[in-house]
Amino acid sequence: MASGEAAVVCAVVGVLVRDGSMLLVRRAPWLRVFPGAWGPFGGHADSGETVEEALRREAREELGIEVSALRHLGQVYVPVGPALVHVFAVLAWRGEPANAAPDEHTDVRWFKIAELPESEALDPYRTLITAPLDA
Repeated sequence: MASGEAAVVCAVVGVLVRDGSMLLVRRAPWLRVFPGAWGPFGGHADSGETVEEALRREAREELGIEVSALRHLGQVYVPVGPALVHVFAVLAWRGEPANAAPDEHTDVRWFKIAELPESEALDPYRTLITAPLDA
């Protein structure tokens, strides 16, 4: 790596999928990356953690749920960070999703897949998360 270049981190994002809708979080306005934007929940994978473990931990920390079924949809390089982001659909979980991380998010909301908001925090993943899940 050249001097001054940031190391690429491993990160995960997930969207909960239910009845043709996806749950997104609204990033807090004081965050450095994508402040105030709607996007998937997620974060960095900790050292020694698999991406699946990281996604499950982030779901607990940010939404207060236990993931019971997920699907890895792919990975995306995001230059902000920079990060190699593993993208997941969460297909089943225990608990009712809520904003369990008010220091990171100001809202959580269900959106119809056909009506996802325009958002720079969502755009890098839009193609992966809107592809049919039965493919």
